[in-house]
Amino acid sequence: MKRFWLSILLIIIQLTFALWVSSFLEADAKIPSHWNFRGEVDGYSGKWVGLFLFAGINILVLLLMVFMPHYSPRYKNAPQKFNEIIPRLTNILILFFALIHIYTLAISAGFLQMNINFILYLMGIMFIMIGNILPKLPSNFFAGIKVPWTLTSEENWQKTHKFAGYTFSFAGLLMIIIPIIWQNKPNVFPVVFYLMLFFTLCPILYSFILFKNQR
Repeated sequence: MKRFWLSILLIIIQLTFALWVSSFLEADAKIPSHWNFRGEVDGYSGKWVGLFLFAGINILVLLLMVFMPHYSPRYKNAPQKFNEIIPRLTNILILFFALIHIYTLAISAGFLQMNINFILYLMGIMFIMIGNILPKLPSNFFAGIKVPWTLTSEENWQKTHKFAGYTFSFAGLLMIIIPIIWQNKPNVFPVVFYLMLFFTLCPILYSFILFKNQR
């Protein structure tokens, strides 16, 4: 658990903020929980679900990562790499969900106005951070580009994840730059969504091409 101290701290901050904000919310308060393709809120949670749902997701993510040595068949193949990379990946995921949670609570309490660009910025930063660690991620069944061609070839896994590091980082930059250039344009969210989808699918295609060339 010592390796996950930052993730634990982030969850504590997240829960503390949720409890503090609860005093500002009415019993029938609605908290944003889903955005449609245009970046508009089209789903809400009730007060208590909205206060603790994301925190519960983060706790589940933390537990899955902490106990990975006990259920991951490939953990024993590279324990040192897993012990270095998995806590970093956990920190990134928990930070993202915690910030989204805090942001939606701040909107519900009237502290902030909704701005979809902020969420795109967060996603962009997350993609860049994940892109930085993908090339270092050992082969496993739970994180990374998990397709048949990477899971059955160590060489394919390494080359694909090195390539994915570039595509994820570039996609993250676009998620930050495009909303800055197209401030308040209604089509910014669909454009960014398609670009994100394209650059996340590129490593899968690259993996398949490597597989075909190695036959």
